[in-house]
Amino acid sequence: MRAGGRPRRWWQFLAVPLAIWLMLTAGGTAALLWAQTQSRAGMLERFDLRMRLVGDFVTSYVADLIERERLQATALLSDPVVSGRDFLRSVSSFGYPAAVLLDAQGRLLRAVPADSTMIGQDLTIGYPHLRTAVRDGQPAVSPVVPSAVRREPVVAFAVPFTTPSGRRVFSGGIAVARSPLSAYLATAWTLPGIRVQLTDDSGMIAADNHAADRAAPTLSSANPDLAEALTAHDQGRYSSGGRWWRYVSMRISGAPWQLSAAVPEDALFASVHSNETAGRVAVGTAAAVGLLVVVAAGRARRHRGELQASEQRFRKVFDNSRIGMLITDPGGRFLRVNPALGQMLGCSPDELVGRPFAELTHPDDLAACIAAVQSCLTGRRDGFEVHKRYLHGAGHYIEAIVTSALLRDPNGQPQFFTTQVLDMTERNALERTRVQQQAELAQRAEQLQEANAQMADFLTMLTHDVRQPLTGIVARGELLIDEWHELGDDDRQRYVRQMTATGHRADQLVEEILTLAQLDAGAIVARPVVLDLSQVVPEAVAAQGLAPGQTVAVLAPDQSIALADPAHLHLILGNLIGNAVKYGAPPVTIRIMGHPGHVDIHVTDNGEGVPAAFVPHLFDRFARADSGVAITKPGTGLGLYLVRQLAEAGGISVAYRPHQPHGSTFVLTVPRPPRRPGTTTLSGTDPRKHGIGITTKRGS
Repeated sequence: MRAGGRPRRWWQFLAVPLAIWLMLTAGGTAALLWAQTQSRAGMLERFDLRMRLVGDFVTSYVADLIERERLQATALLSDPVVSGRDFLRSVSSFGYPAAVLLDAQGRLLRAVPADSTMIGQDLTIGYPHLRTAVRDGQPAVSPVVPSAVRREPVVAFAVPFTTPSGRRVFSGGIAVARSPLSAYLATAWTLPGIRVQLTDDSGMIAADNHAADRAAPTLSSANPDLAEALTAHDQGRYSSGGRWWRYVSMRISGAPWQLSAAVPEDALFASVHSNETAGRVAVGTAAAVGLLVVVAAGRARRHRGELQASEQRFRKVFDNSRIGMLITDPGGRFLRVNPALGQMLGCSPDELVGRPFAELTHPDDLAACIAAVQSCLTGRRDGFEVHKRYLHGAGHYIEAIVTSALLRDPNGQPQFFTTQVLDMTERNALERTRVQQQAELAQRAEQLQEANAQMADFLTMLTHDVRQPLTGIVARGELLIDEWHELGDDDRQRYVRQMTATGHRADQLVEEILTLAQLDAGAIVARPVVLDLSQVVPEAVAAQGLAPGQTVAVLAPDQSIALADPAHLHLILGNLIGNAVKYGAPPVTIRIMGHPGHVDIHVTDNGEGVPAAFVPHLFDRFARADSGVAITKPGTGLGLYLVRQLAEAGGISVAYRPHQPHGSTFVLTVPRPPRRPGTTTLSGTDPRKHGIGITTKRGS
């Protein structure tokens, strides 16, 4: 009652709960909007990251193609007079539909398809990329231009190279309609409706993840809305066809191209759409429930006079409820128990009345229950909820959630506890099973993801590194077969040596692939035997098939006995020696040093060494440095990974040390065999004292 005897109106009872409800609803809505914004921002970051990965691939594809053109042109097109057969074979190895060979003045020497009317013409006038390659001596990539011979739209790669007759330029064109970059873009992104295109500075499409016609359309004709958006910003969103699209773009290093991608926003955010919908439903449900709570609170305050009828209803609910319910005194003795709780505990309600709850509580849960009761009795809280175990009449324990509230008399003194007990035994067992199965599923998913990543790395390595030596062997073999009688002995030997060196590279790649497959399958088993490293190391050097003039010095004592798997040790030494010769600089030295319990093998070169930033990743799988001499040499990034894995399998340790003043040193620590009673361990001798340094050379 208010002053003056006037009763409060109904809405006055709802004012405070309604204000709290409004604040909570506003807070929940703001939190939902923030979460949605963060989720979409994360998707956009992943979209940008994928764009950068695709751009890096295109950049590496262009650089790799230019380098392969330069190497093959230097090898096959350096003669004073290039035959049409040699030129056609060189062009065919790249699969170019059209190509030209120019002299130092830009005049046409050879063309595919052959056109005798154009021989001797200066092609640099109409093709800026050819002019750059001829005059500046720099590789150049063209925009979309008509082929100089077939006149069909192509993108061309012009590469200058030096010959005894002066500078020449080899330029091959890839037809836009059959571009391998279009095939890659079609598979690099699988988002529904995504459009990825590679355009030149004039807007002509050089590659597209959708089929492009032979007229090489411009981006403004194929996707005018995207073209207009790109003129304003490199990334953002635009509307087209009644849908909003997200787009990003980037320049391709080393080429006059721009890579752009556009995807419908409903496809980009499809993975978070269900979460956003669920969040809206949850907030709406919570708001509705909260409103109901507000109304219920107002009604409770308004109808306190109905306490007696409410108590009667409570008794009916208590006795007929399927949830276990009880009333205890402040000391914890059961005053009243409903039938559901008696059935849950395997006793009749009468058997439970008068017993303290401590007798039926698991000993490990008793302290927490007593602490919760005491916190209520001391006024720190009015109720509690605990998970505990009750003793069943049959002797076993059941798991339950106990929710208890302390009721006080009008003077504020504790009167009794009203408690609800929910049997959770079966539900907890199911939850434990679900958690275990979910953990196993996550583990399997992680294993599958790792397997997919390894497969992707493996396929990339096969595409770029295995085909190249095989192509070189086939090209030189065909040349020898076709022109054997026309070639002199020196030329024949030169081609055979080139094929042999390339064959050694292919053999090493195959060996690495087979070893990697065995490692992944867990099939690598080391079988150590007693070896004399003073013999094994020179044999490993000899097996490398070093090029003429390459020298590896082996400094070893008369005898260095150690315990290792011969095949694994040969592969380990082959990788370390090959890396020293390939990435280092002379002199390359192998020193064997004996110790009481092990033998150290130092493989040292005097090159530029390993970049400091790359040292932590030196032995990682498919790892290659992105600076220094490593970027100029082909490789798989598997060698040192296999060295580490094989060494660990055979009890050998491998470590890297910088060599002063420059260069690299890799140290293999090979254990000695166990010493038998009555024998003396063979220790190494300083080869400088005994003059037994070995220098292994191959070639003249």
